[in-house]
Amino acid sequence: MKFSVPFLLLCLALAGCLKTPGKGPWSKATGAEEHERLMWQAIHDKKWNEVENHLAATFVGVDTHGQSYDRAWWIEHWKRMDVRDFSMGELTVQPNGPDMVITYKMQLRGEESGQSIPDAAVRVVSVWQGLKHGWVMVSQAMTPVKSN
Repeated sequence: MKFSVPFLLLCLALAGCLKTPGKGPWSKATGAEEHERLMWQAIHDKKWNEVENHLAATFVGVDTHGQSYDRAWWIEHWKRMDVRDFSMGELTVQPNGPDMVITYKMQLRGEESGQSIPDAAVRVVSVWQGLKHGWVMVSQAMTPVKSN
């Protein structure tokens, strides 16, 4: 009996050490729509490593004012925002070789520097590129939706 207790404890300890880490939602995502939602969820949850890991080094973004920005500015822009909620609709995904182009209408709710984000919809176009290690966003443009 003395032999079985230490042996059992050793087996339990080794089982914990050999356990394969669980894969996160990014590795389980199967399409551009999921990746896009995961990107917004990472921004909402302030998981900046996830945002950075899924933006291409050559990323280019265009804001609702038509200003274009590089990857570093885009990340800093979203770090200044407090995205409380977001919704996506009218979503389409178009394959383009190894890339995926996704378009949708989006509502963001939150604040930037203590000021509420205007409650207006934007049209978003994002381009995702499939690489050996996963998908990265290479471009995103946002255009205000004009109300009729």
